[in-house]
Amino acid sequence: MLKAHVRSTAVSAAVVVGIGVGLLLLGETVATLSMDEPQRVAVPRVVAPILPPAQPPAQPAAARLSFEDLVYEGAFRVPEESNGESFSYGGQTLAYNPVSNTLFVGSLHGLVAEMSIPSPVKSTLAEQLPVASFVQPFRDPAEGRLREIAESGVTLGGLLVHDGRLYGDGFIYYDATNSQRLSHFARSLDLARAEVTPMQQVGETGKAGFVAGYMATVPPDWRAALGGPAVTGQCCLSIIGRTSFGPGLFAWNPADLGRRSPLPATPLLYYTQEHATLGPWEGANDMFGGTTEVAGVAIIDRTRTVLFAGRNGMGTFCYGEGTGDARQAEVRGPNGEKNCYDPTNATKGQHAFPYRLQFWAYDVNDLAAVRAGDRSPWDVRPYAVWPFELPPIGDSYPRLGAISYDSAHRRLFMTQMFGDQEGYSRRPIIHVFSVRER
Repeated sequence: MLKAHVRSTAVSAAVVVGIGVGLLLLGETVATLSMDEPQRVAVPRVVAPILPPAQPPAQPAAARLSFEDLVYEGAFRVPEESNGESFSYGGQTLAYNPVSNTLFVGSLHGLVAEMSIPSPVKSTLAEQLPVASFVQPFRDPAEGRLREIAESGVTLGGLLVHDGRLYGDGFIYYDATNSQRLSHFARSLDLARAEVTPMQQVGETGKAGFVAGYMATVPPDWRAALGGPAVTGQCCLSIIGRTSFGPGLFAWNPADLGRRSPLPATPLLYYTQEHATLGPWEGANDMFGGTTEVAGVAIIDRTRTVLFAGRNGMGTFCYGEGTGDARQAEVRGPNGEKNCYDPTNATKGQHAFPYRLQFWAYDVNDLAAVRAGDRSPWDVRPYAVWPFELPPIGDSYPRLGAISYDSAHRRLFMTQMFGDQEGYSRRPIIHVFSVRER
């Protein structure tokens, strides 16, 4: 049984048009989703005011998503191996291809393959899920050009299919000196064609850690308001001072890649150490902390919702060696090092057990206000945070690798890392949500 519980309190909003004033008050909602039969709680809908023909609105009238608009449809498995590479421990990058109704998915080593999308099935057993088939075998999407970012330590950060091209980016995993400048590239959708642009700088110098990650397409109705046809962002990398303290997002035009250098990126949303609006890194709350992971973003067409998905620690923040023994967490090591109670992770680092999967839902109008200069990127807060659970396949506290959105069929894909466990293999499982029309 898949269950997800949400408790969000929306704020009141006043809509003023000409001399008419309308007041909309949204109350408290509690939503429950069932894997067998999703339940829906009625919520008020936004009714757009009638505007004079000579004064069209600056942004399209649309409603914000509520949690019950996200309906779990099931999951499927990825294929095993091609070209000597597999998906084991992969799934950190994902991009829906509307040209062929397929998915590009990345491996642990930064290679990418294209696969079919079988009809998802609801099950708690991986072996009962359908298996996708290869459409294109594994290839290096950057054709070795990630080395233009740095000679070593570079990770493939994100993928995007836009206007018949495949875009990607990379980031230095541990960039202690914040030296990265280049980040993005473009190539043919045909992985066999070694046709790749040189790596390009996107955004300001010194801010690669804010943009070299997940990407998404902006719906046409919102492109003028947000300043571009696509967005790119990043969050929560090692060396936190070089990246966003919470979801980050910048508008850009992929078609300008290679034509303008550096390629401009318009800030829409990000947080810094000086402006840690969602919370400090050395902490844990329902919005951000030192263990927060943001897997990706989707801007849902015909709504006002920008949706991030990821994982967040809800326990007491602790930096040290993880241990599954609660008694050891009270004892320091021989050199004074701290032990942190975390039965899911024994490595040294930040811990905040227990962990949960969650969505961060932002209002597009708030991001448009940042682009217009009316607000700062760190002033924006999500209008709701929605914890959710996936069927218990694989680890008890799953991690998300990436998400991607199919606007034509209103499907949201997400990879659950390490979910398909077979022998020493830990392949990702791809889960599918449908998005109800508002």
